[in-house]
Amino acid sequence: MKKKLISVTLVLTTIFLTTACKNSTSKNNYEQVETIVKEEKVNSDKKDTIKTVETIFSSQDIRPGNLALTKDGRLFISMNPLVSPETKVFELNKQGENIAYPNHDYATGDNSIIKAIIGIRADSKGNLWLLDMGSKQFVVWNTQDEKLVKTIKIPENVIKPASFLQDFIIDEKHNRVIIADMTQGDLKSTPEPAFIVINTKTGDAKRMAQSHPSMMPDMEGGFALNPIAIDPEFNWVYYGALHGKKVYRVPTNSFDSDENLLKTIEEYAPKSFCDGIAVDQNQNVYVTNVEDQTIGVTNKKDGFRTIATLPEGQSWPDGLYIVNNELYGTVDQLNRTAALNNGKEESTGPYLVFKTKLIE
Repeated sequence: MKKKLISVTLVLTTIFLTTACKNSTSKNNYEQVETIVKEEKVNSDKKDTIKTVETIFSSQDIRPGNLALTKDGRLFISMNPLVSPETKVFELNKQGENIAYPNHDYATGDNSIIKAIIGIRADSKGNLWLLDMGSKQFVVWNTQDEKLVKTIKIPENVIKPASFLQDFIIDEKHNRVIIADMTQGDLKSTPEPAFIVINTKTGDAKRMAQSHPSMMPDMEGGFALNPIAIDPEFNWVYYGALHGKKVYRVPTNSFDSDENLLKTIEEYAPKSFCDGIAVDQNQNVYVTNVEDQTIGVTNKKDGFRTIATLPEGQSWPDGLYIVNNELYGTVDQLNRTAALNNGKEESTGPYLVFKTKLIE
C-alpha cells in the first residue's frame, strides 16, 4: 500500500506546491462545536455582513479532504492521500462515533479495497459514490441498505500517464459521471486536462474537450482543470482551473459529442484561485478561495464577492457541498504540510468541517 500511494502523494505535491498554499487513524475525536458567528467587516457595495463560518466538526486526527452529505443528513468525508491515512473514508456523526466507511475492509489498512480517494459524492437515492484514484474505479455504496451497488472501472484508454482523478460530478438526468482530470501528475508534463465522461449504465467512457482553453491555468506553471460542480436540476456543468480566475459552464446535454461540447462552452463569471466549487438552484457558484482563506460566491450578474471567512488561523478551504439549502465545506491546511511547504511541517490542527448560509 505504501508503494502504491507514493505516486498519488507526488501528484498532490505537484498540484498545490506553487500556490504555497499525518498519518491519520480512526481514533474518535468528534467535537460538536458551538456556532461561531463573528462579524468581520461590511462589503460596502453589497451591504452584506461577512461572518465566520460555523464549525460543525473539529479534530486533530481526522483531516477531511472532500465531503458528501445525504438528504437524510449523514456526513461522509474522504481523507486526502497526501497525509497517508490509515483510514481513507469516515462517516462522522453527532454521537462522536466516527467510523471507517463503508467498513474496515473497504476503508482501513494497507490492504483496504479503497486505495486512495479524494472525490466523494451522494446521489438522490442515498448512494455514496467514491472515486478511488488508486484503483481507478468508482465504488458505489447504498447507505440505506449498507451494501455494495456496483463498481465502475475507468478504462485505460481515457486515462493519460499523468492523469489526476480527484473530483467529479454525477449527472442523474443523463446517467453520467464526469471527472475533472487535471493531469500534471508526473511532476514534469504540461497540462492536458479533459473531462472523462462515463455512462453509469454501460460503463462506456470517453475523454472530451482535452486542453480546451477554459481548462488551462492563467499563470505559467499553474495547474489546470480542478473544481467542478453541477446545478441541482442537472442542466449545467460548472468548472474552472485551480489557477484560473474564471468559472465556465456547459449544458449537460452537450456531452453526447465533442463537437456539441466544444461549441457550447461559455464563460460564466469571475472567481479566485480555488480548489472546490458548488452551485445552488439560482446558478450561484460558491468558491473556496485559497488565496484569502475565505468562501466566495459568483454569478453572471453580480460577479465575485466574499460571503464568509474561515476561523482565525485556519487555511485551505477545500471541498464544498450543498444540501438542504446550506453550504458545507472542509478545511484541511494542505498548504502547511511538509510536502507543500518547502519541507516544513506547520500543520497545527484542528481540521474542520463547516457550514454557512447560502445567499438569498
